[in-house]
Amino acid sequence: MEEHRAALVALESQLQVPAAPSWPPVGFYLTFYIVAGTTIGILGSVASFALNVIGSLLVKQDPLYVLRVYGTIFLGETALTTEDLNFFMLVAVVHFSVGACAGAVFHVLVNRFFPDQGLLQIVLGGVYGLLMWVVNFYLIISWLQPLLVGRPFILELMPFWVAALTHIVYGLTLGLLQPLGRFVPYQPAVSR
Repeated sequence: MEEHRAALVALESQLQVPAAPSWPPVGFYLTFYIVAGTTIGILGSVASFALNVIGSLLVKQDPLYVLRVYGTIFLGETALTTEDLNFFMLVAVVHFSVGACAGAVFHVLVNRFFPDQGLLQIVLGGVYGLLMWVVNFYLIISWLQPLLVGRPFILELMPFWVAALTHIVYGLTLGLLQPLGRFVPYQPAVSR
Protein backbone atom coordinates (compact mmCIF):
# COMPACT_ATOMS: atom_id res chain seq x y z
CA MET A 1 0.00 0.00 0.00
CA GLU A 2 2.82 2.35 0.88
CA GLU A 3 4.40 1.79 -2.55
CA HIS A 4 1.13 2.76 -4.26
CA ARG A 5 0.71 5.84 -2.10
CA ALA A 6 4.27 6.90 -2.89
CA ALA A 7 3.67 6.33 -6.60
CA LEU A 8 0.50 8.48 -6.43
CA VAL A 9 2.34 11.26 -4.64
CA ALA A 10 5.08 11.12 -7.30
CA LEU A 11 2.53 11.28 -10.12
CA GLU A 12 0.65 14.17 -8.48
CA SER A 13 3.89 16.10 -8.06
CA GLN A 14 4.49 15.81 -11.82
CA LEU A 15 1.21 17.56 -12.62
CA GLN A 16 1.88 21.01 -14.01
CA VAL A 17 -1.47 22.55 -13.11
CA PRO A 18 -3.38 21.41 -10.08
CA ALA A 19 -6.70 19.87 -11.08
CA ALA A 20 -9.66 22.11 -10.30
CA PRO A 21 -12.26 20.48 -8.14
CA SER A 22 -15.31 19.56 -10.22
CA TRP A 23 -17.61 19.44 -7.22
CA PRO A 24 -19.56 21.36 -6.18
CA PRO A 25 -20.36 23.09 -9.46
CA VAL A 26 -19.37 26.73 -9.63
CA GLY A 27 -22.19 29.25 -9.99
CA PHE A 28 -25.88 28.49 -10.45
CA TYR A 29 -26.46 24.76 -10.83
CA LEU A 30 -29.11 24.93 -13.57
CA THR A 31 -29.53 21.20 -14.15
CA PHE A 32 -30.25 20.57 -10.48
CA TYR A 33 -32.87 23.33 -10.36
CA ILE A 34 -34.59 22.05 -13.52
CA VAL A 35 -34.85 18.52 -12.09
CA ALA A 36 -35.94 19.71 -8.65
CA GLY A 37 -38.44 22.14 -10.19
CA THR A 38 -39.91 19.38 -12.34
CA THR A 39 -40.49 17.29 -9.24
CA ILE A 40 -41.97 20.21 -7.32
CA GLY A 41 -44.18 21.01 -10.32
CA ILE A 42 -45.56 17.48 -10.32
CA LEU A 43 -46.30 17.79 -6.60
CA GLY A 44 -48.06 21.10 -7.26
CA SER A 45 -50.17 19.43 -9.96
CA VAL A 46 -51.07 16.62 -7.59
CA ALA A 47 -52.09 19.16 -4.93
CA SER A 48 -54.33 21.10 -7.33
CA PHE A 49 -55.85 17.89 -8.70
CA ALA A 50 -56.47 16.60 -5.17
CA LEU A 51 -58.26 19.87 -4.35
CA ASN A 52 -60.51 19.31 -7.38
CA VAL A 53 -61.27 15.72 -6.39
CA ILE A 54 -61.98 16.61 -2.73
CA GLY A 55 -64.11 19.58 -3.77
CA SER A 56 -66.06 17.38 -6.18
CA LEU A 57 -66.70 14.80 -3.48
CA LEU A 58 -67.87 17.50 -1.05
CA VAL A 59 -70.49 18.75 -3.51
CA LYS A 60 -71.40 15.17 -4.51
CA GLN A 61 -70.05 15.54 -8.04
CA ASP A 62 -68.11 13.01 -10.12
CA PRO A 63 -64.53 13.18 -8.69
CA LEU A 64 -63.16 12.70 -12.20
CA TYR A 65 -65.21 15.60 -13.55
CA VAL A 66 -62.18 17.87 -13.80
CA LEU A 67 -60.34 15.25 -15.88
CA ARG A 68 -63.41 14.89 -18.09
CA VAL A 69 -63.57 18.65 -18.60
CA TYR A 70 -59.84 18.91 -19.34
CA GLY A 71 -60.18 15.92 -21.64
CA THR A 72 -62.62 17.82 -23.83
CA ILE A 73 -59.56 19.38 -25.45
CA PHE A 74 -58.87 15.94 -26.98
CA LEU A 75 -62.34 14.44 -27.51
CA GLY A 76 -64.75 17.32 -27.28
CA GLU A 77 -68.13 16.51 -25.73
CA THR A 78 -67.43 12.74 -25.82
CA ALA A 79 -64.96 13.21 -22.94
CA LEU A 80 -67.82 14.12 -20.60
CA THR A 81 -69.35 10.63 -20.78
CA THR A 82 -66.41 8.32 -21.49
CA GLU A 83 -65.44 5.61 -19.03
CA ASP A 84 -62.17 4.75 -20.81
CA LEU A 85 -59.42 4.54 -18.18
CA ASN A 86 -56.72 5.01 -20.83
CA PHE A 87 -58.30 8.37 -21.64
CA PHE A 88 -58.20 9.41 -17.98
CA MET A 89 -54.55 8.41 -17.77
CA LEU A 90 -53.73 10.46 -20.89
CA VAL A 91 -55.40 13.55 -19.44
CA ALA A 92 -53.69 13.06 -16.06
CA VAL A 93 -50.28 12.61 -17.69
CA VAL A 94 -50.77 15.78 -19.76
CA HIS A 95 -51.91 17.69 -16.65
CA PHE A 96 -48.91 16.53 -14.60
CA SER A 97 -46.50 17.12 -17.51
CA VAL A 98 -47.63 20.72 -17.92
CA GLY A 99 -47.30 21.14 -14.16
CA ALA A 100 -43.80 19.64 -14.22
CA CYS A 101 -42.60 21.94 -17.01
CA ALA A 102 -44.13 25.04 -15.41
CA GLY A 103 -42.67 24.00 -12.05
CA ALA A 104 -39.19 23.76 -13.55
CA VAL A 105 -39.49 27.25 -15.04
CA PHE A 106 -40.74 28.73 -11.75
CA HIS A 107 -38.12 26.95 -9.66
CA VAL A 108 -35.23 28.10 -11.84
CA LEU A 109 -36.45 31.71 -11.94
CA VAL A 110 -37.15 32.19 -8.23
CA ASN A 111 -33.93 30.49 -7.17
CA ARG A 112 -31.92 32.46 -9.69
CA PHE A 113 -33.38 35.86 -8.86
CA PHE A 114 -34.89 35.51 -5.36
CA PRO A 115 -32.87 32.84 -3.54
CA ASP A 116 -33.48 32.34 0.18
CA GLN A 117 -36.51 34.66 0.19
CA GLY A 118 -39.10 32.14 1.36
CA LEU A 119 -42.11 34.39 1.88
CA LEU A 120 -41.54 36.18 -1.42
CA GLN A 121 -41.24 32.83 -3.21
CA ILE A 122 -44.60 31.73 -1.77
CA VAL A 123 -46.28 34.98 -2.86
CA LEU A 124 -44.67 34.71 -6.29
CA GLY A 125 -45.94 31.13 -6.47
CA GLY A 126 -49.52 32.30 -5.96
CA VAL A 127 -49.10 35.01 -8.59
CA TYR A 128 -47.48 32.48 -10.96
CA GLY A 129 -50.46 30.14 -10.51
CA LEU A 130 -52.88 32.94 -11.36
CA LEU A 131 -50.79 33.91 -14.36
CA MET A 132 -50.84 30.28 -15.55
CA TRP A 133 -54.63 30.26 -15.23
CA VAL A 134 -55.06 33.44 -17.27
CA VAL A 135 -52.59 32.39 -19.97
CA ASN A 136 -53.80 28.77 -20.22
CA PHE A 137 -57.53 29.46 -20.09
CA TYR A 138 -57.97 32.81 -21.77
CA LEU A 139 -55.14 32.84 -24.30
CA ILE A 140 -54.39 29.22 -25.19
CA ILE A 141 -57.54 27.20 -24.51
CA SER A 142 -59.98 29.88 -25.68
CA TRP A 143 -58.16 29.89 -29.02
CA LEU A 144 -57.05 26.25 -29.37
CA GLN A 145 -60.05 24.25 -28.18
CA PRO A 146 -62.55 25.74 -30.65
CA LEU A 147 -60.07 24.95 -33.43
CA LEU A 148 -59.71 21.34 -32.27
CA VAL A 149 -63.25 20.40 -31.23
CA GLY A 150 -65.50 23.33 -32.16
CA ARG A 151 -66.24 24.82 -28.71
CA PRO A 152 -64.30 26.09 -25.69
CA PHE A 153 -65.73 23.39 -23.41
CA ILE A 154 -63.22 24.02 -20.65
CA LEU A 155 -64.19 27.68 -20.39
CA GLU A 156 -67.89 26.84 -20.54
CA LEU A 157 -67.88 23.96 -18.05
CA MET A 158 -65.24 24.93 -15.50
CA PRO A 159 -66.36 27.71 -13.15
CA PHE A 160 -63.76 30.48 -13.32
CA TRP A 161 -63.33 30.58 -9.54
CA VAL A 162 -62.63 26.82 -9.39
CA ALA A 163 -60.01 27.12 -12.13
CA ALA A 164 -58.45 30.17 -10.48
CA LEU A 165 -58.41 28.55 -7.03
CA THR A 166 -56.81 25.32 -8.23
CA HIS A 167 -54.13 27.27 -10.08
CA ILE A 168 -53.45 29.39 -6.98
CA VAL A 169 -53.09 26.17 -4.96
CA TYR A 170 -50.67 24.89 -7.60
CA GLY A 171 -48.58 28.06 -7.38
CA LEU A 172 -48.65 28.23 -3.58
CA THR A 173 -47.51 24.61 -3.46
CA LEU A 174 -44.58 25.52 -5.70
CA GLY A 175 -43.69 28.41 -3.41
CA LEU A 176 -44.04 26.39 -0.20
CA LEU A 177 -41.87 23.54 -1.52
CA GLN A 178 -38.99 25.79 -2.63
CA PRO A 179 -36.80 24.99 0.40
CA LEU A 180 -36.91 21.30 -0.52
CA GLY A 181 -35.46 22.05 -3.96
CA ARG A 182 -32.45 24.14 -2.99
CA PHE A 183 -29.03 22.91 -3.93
CA VAL A 184 -26.87 22.43 -0.86
CA PRO A 185 -23.58 20.74 -1.77
CA TYR A 186 -22.26 18.03 0.45
CA GLN A 187 -19.47 19.23 2.66
CA PRO A 188 -17.37 16.46 4.25
CA ALA A 189 -17.03 16.66 7.98
CA VAL A 190 -13.77 18.19 9.10
CA SER A 191 -11.84 15.85 11.38
CA ARG A 192 -10.43 17.40 14.52
